[in-house]
Amino acid sequence: MFNLNRMFSLRSFKVVMVIAFFMLIIAAVWFLGPLLGFGDTRPLAGVEARVIYIVLALLCLIGLWFNVPSFLLLATTACVVVWTIGPYLLIGESYPLSGIAPRASLVGAILLVTLLYGGWKLLLALKNNPKLLDAFFGSKEVKSDDDVSEVNAAIRDAAAYIRQLRKNGTWLKRFFSFGKMHGELPWYMIIGTQGAGKTTAILSSGQHFPLPEQLSRVCKESAPTRNCECWFANDALFIDTAGKYLDSSDEQPEWDGIIKAVKKYRPIEAINGVIVAIGVTDVMGKNKTELYDLAAKVRARLDAMRSKLGVRFPVYMLITKLDRLMGFAEYFRSLTEQEREQVWGVTFPWGEEVNTGIGDLRERVGAEFALLENRLEKAMTVRQQEEYSNTDRKRMYVLPQDFRMLLDSVTEVAQTIFFASRYDENQGYTSLRGIYFVSSHQPENTVMVNNGTLMQKWRNYIANRHTVPLAYPASLAGESEALVRDVAWGRHYFLKSLFFDIILKDGDLVRRNLRVESKYRFQNFFGHTLCIAACCWLLSGIYHSYHHNGGYLVAVGQKTTRLEAEVKSYQQAANPGRLPLLLNLAHYLPEFNGLDVLHPDLPFRYGLYVGKRLTQDADGLYHYFLQRLLFPQIEQQAHEALQNAVYERDPTTIYNALKRYLMLAGQGQFDRAWLVSEIARQWDNAGKLQPYEERSLFIAHLEALFSRPDWRQYGQQPDKNLVTEAREILNRNTPVNRLYARVITQMQAEAPENLTLSKMTDEDAGQIFTLTDEALAEKGMPGLFTWEGYHHVFKKKLGDSVRALQAEDSWVMGNSEAQSGLKSLKVSRSSGIVDPTHEALMTLYLKEYTRRWQAFLQSIRLKSEDAGQNNTGLSFDIYMLRTLVSTHSPLVNLARRAVRETTLAVDQQDNLLKNQRVSSSGLSNSRLVDAASKLNLALAAQEKKALRQGVDNYFVPLREFVGGGEKGMGAASGTKLHQIMGVLNDQYTLLVISDSAIKNGNLPSVSDAGQRLSAESAVWPDPFKYIIAPLLNGAYRRVNHQIVYSSNKTIASGPGEVCRNTLQGRYPFADNSEEVSLRDFERFFATGGVLDDYFQKKLADKVDTTARPWRYRGDINTQDSEALDVFEKAAAIRSAFFQNGGRTPGIDFSVSIPYLDPSITQLNLNFDGSVMGYSHGPVTPKLFHWPGARAESVVNMSTKPRILGQENGLTFTGPWALMRWLDTVNDIATSPGGQPVLLFNLHQRPVKIEVTGLTWNDELIVDLLKNFNCPGAF
Repeated sequence: MFNLNRMFSLRSFKVVMVIAFFMLIIAAVWFLGPLLGFGDTRPLAGVEARVIYIVLALLCLIGLWFNVPSFLLLATTACVVVWTIGPYLLIGESYPLSGIAPRASLVGAILLVTLLYGGWKLLLALKNNPKLLDAFFGSKEVKSDDDVSEVNAAIRDAAAYIRQLRKNGTWLKRFFSFGKMHGELPWYMIIGTQGAGKTTAILSSGQHFPLPEQLSRVCKESAPTRNCECWFANDALFIDTAGKYLDSSDEQPEWDGIIKAVKKYRPIEAINGVIVAIGVTDVMGKNKTELYDLAAKVRARLDAMRSKLGVRFPVYMLITKLDRLMGFAEYFRSLTEQEREQVWGVTFPWGEEVNTGIGDLRERVGAEFALLENRLEKAMTVRQQEEYSNTDRKRMYVLPQDFRMLLDSVTEVAQTIFFASRYDENQGYTSLRGIYFVSSHQPENTVMVNNGTLMQKWRNYIANRHTVPLAYPASLAGESEALVRDVAWGRHYFLKSLFFDIILKDGDLVRRNLRVESKYRFQNFFGHTLCIAACCWLLSGIYHSYHHNGGYLVAVGQKTTRLEAEVKSYQQAANPGRLPLLLNLAHYLPEFNGLDVLHPDLPFRYGLYVGKRLTQDADGLYHYFLQRLLFPQIEQQAHEALQNAVYERDPTTIYNALKRYLMLAGQGQFDRAWLVSEIARQWDNAGKLQPYEERSLFIAHLEALFSRPDWRQYGQQPDKNLVTEAREILNRNTPVNRLYARVITQMQAEAPENLTLSKMTDEDAGQIFTLTDEALAEKGMPGLFTWEGYHHVFKKKLGDSVRALQAEDSWVMGNSEAQSGLKSLKVSRSSGIVDPTHEALMTLYLKEYTRRWQAFLQSIRLKSEDAGQNNTGLSFDIYMLRTLVSTHSPLVNLARRAVRETTLAVDQQDNLLKNQRVSSSGLSNSRLVDAASKLNLALAAQEKKALRQGVDNYFVPLREFVGGGEKGMGAASGTKLHQIMGVLNDQYTLLVISDSAIKNGNLPSVSDAGQRLSAESAVWPDPFKYIIAPLLNGAYRRVNHQIVYSSNKTIASGPGEVCRNTLQGRYPFADNSEEVSLRDFERFFATGGVLDDYFQKKLADKVDTTARPWRYRGDINTQDSEALDVFEKAAAIRSAFFQNGGRTPGIDFSVSIPYLDPSITQLNLNFDGSVMGYSHGPVTPKLFHWPGARAESVVNMSTKPRILGQENGLTFTGPWALMRWLDTVNDIATSPGGQPVLLFNLHQRPVKIEVTGLTWNDELIVDLLKNFNCPGAF
């Protein structure tokens, strides 16, 4: 009942619910996982993913059980989710976690974050508890464990001895035994106080001890047990413990060692019972404090054994040394041997629920003890009559009283040890099996005297003795000591039946450690089940293997029959097109329904697999077909290819065909990979691969053909005449050129990736550069002709490649190395040892390197704006400049990369030789080291010289332009590139400002710094002169165009509006009666007026006034400058009407009359009150000023005499009267002095008036006004 209550307690119920919850999760993952997903994705469809999540669930359960930190569980869960769900996550248009490397990186990042977080939490814990790590890193005090080792050895030896009993049985019995794990003998442990007679009780129990060393100690006085001792009886094993474990708390480690040892060697049924031995002297006459102390120690030991061993065992309480009671020996001396072997005590039922409350246990024990006491009382009269000695009768009479006193103390101790407790299993049942009174031997000198009896009190009173309640009498006489000792050790009371009939028969009462027993039973069951399953699996495997191999042989037999038919058909028809089918049948002869013949699956194995033998036989047949049928065709095709190459006279084709033909002929060095590739390419070009359907199948046949060393055993002899002819053609070319072409071809395969323009500029997005060469734009610079290509491929592999290709050239050309035409090493005074072939190849490579890079740099251009876009805007130029002057400028990156790629010479360390030298007292070969170092320096200097002459010197201007010197590699401050970047940055700023100003309707100023920089670019190195000038010129042109366009719009909307409102349609700008006021005229045309102010503020720095007509500065179309005609005419008007730079209109003019019609006697002129009269006579000019001082301007010209009926002259009024007078001029002539002469016709009477100051550029000033049109007027 107690177990059921504990199982259904709240805590246990929670544990069961948590376990059930995780089991449900595991079941859901396994059965519902394939159905869960999103869209068509099912992440848990595979078995691996579900197993991973099941393991994760188990790990989480274990983590919760052992209180693992939650962040570790979360991190583990995150890693599993990333690994399983990551490949299905779509971000944008890609699956970034589909690969193993990205997921592993993310999992590693999660683990790193977890580690850092765990470290941070550890630091916080150490901050609060600095001694936290002492348990791991602190040095502990080493304590002596000799005693622990001794008790552990005792238990270990006992367990080893008991295990020998199981080995006596047969192995079959042991294999199928489901019994106890360590033998059938029960184990009992006896504990008690010191001197309680524990060892004596075991030896006096009537057990048979087969070990001689233990048998010899029976019926003898035993020395006190030091620690613990195991007694091996035929029916049981007794663990005898020392009394110090109960009396002294300092011996707790040794006691724990005994418990651990017992649990280690008997984990299921540690002990079958515990015997608690308490001497009479330990309880009789003790006060309650002493009794409670003794009971507490015993109870503590029993509780420790029960909790640590995990077993429920019966406890036998033995009250030893009963012979110490007064009258015991006299009372029981009449008992026979059989009567002394009976049990004297109380045995309680086991397995029933015994009420162990404080009062109930005491009452039950007291009731049983009362029965024992009554038996003594009832038999006392008979025993008194049987004894003759009064002394014995007196001593016998005291026994019931002493026994009653003993029972009271034993009852108190038993009740304290075994009363019920709510904190352990004693609540539901008691572990007390019984209380028994025994006597192992009866020494005469240790009888207790109970001073509490009536007779003893009287004796003490008579003798006037003050004594304690308990005392011992004096020792016996010495002469009878030996006889007493023999009698004392030979007589035992109430032990044999107790051990044989109760304790040993109760061996099965112990409740085993169910947890450990379940584990062992499960292991045993699992082991047997596994063996049976393995046997069944093996038998099933052999059966299925026989079935599979039988079917395999049948299938191969059918294929063999078909192959025989195909061979006969091929022999009869001799059709090469049927050869692929024949080869495929022979090659795939051992194949069977996806079976891997070399690594078959398990169902084909079990020692019955025949595929390897079949594969060997089929492989032999397949290679026979290759050598007898395919190889002759290959030889014939190679012969035809060499003939065609000789006919075409192409050296490269001839060399490759000759090399292939000689290899097939068995001459020269065999290169299988190259030969297979060349044969496949040749057959593909000849159209002979169609019967094979796939190129890979033909290559597989070739690989198989050349895989054996005897592939040419059926080959033909080569055509010597054809070979000789091919070699003669090849010898017409120099060996160095022939060798160089093959070196470059060979190294191309190992060269780095091609260097594209985007890689040089490091542009992540938006390529702004392009190449005019389409081939370079598509493929870039070959990787072999880059800095990495030279230093990492060409330089390192040239020597090996030359040697290999020289050897190849020798056997291909049929020459020895001396006849190959390639010069051997020579010694030069300046350069030391020189390899002419190496030097010649290096020269050819460097020339090609320089040529390629010159062409590459010359073809770099800026991308132009798309033709479909409006090319008048500034957005494209701003984007280009912003990109060029950015932090990671592609122009700077291009310049630096170009400098790096065109600077192949690497400076050697000046102290290279110094570092290699050793002192004269150092190594014995120091001179050899110096010589080697000097040779290395000489070779390095020679190489550096060749690189500078071959490549670097051609690009010195580029390096100086970028780095400020020959060795500069970056755009250092003060270099030309740095200055250019500064100007470009300024131009970018100005361009942004100009674009903003134009959009806001303002006219920005245009700097000529960009134009000057563009002009300087003509002398710059490639590619800068093709990049900067077009960009700046285009930007400058578009800025000016925008300025002009905006300016024209502003002129029409600004001054044009004023002009149209005040001047347009009015006289003198138009023939109209409505006139322009002088004030409006002055405000519009005067210095600082509307037009002049606008021009000075917005157009003065942009207009070239020296040109006729006026035009905008820079490359501006003439049509865009037509709007400047207004300002040019206004300047002429200002010069004519605002003389002397005045801000008010004013004209100083002179008038003279060189001719007057004779009919006119007098001509009078009146200009605003200034009168001039002229009669025929000397010509005298007169000065006038316009406008006059009068408010109303009047111009009058009259003649005398008057003509009747006609108006006398001309009269004009108004502010523009002078202009109207000029409008009446019939013609203009020029005087001999170059002055204009106005011709008037007054009623058919001509008058000539010479004027100065009323014309401008041989044109009347009134015409200036009439020719003026307002901006934007239509």
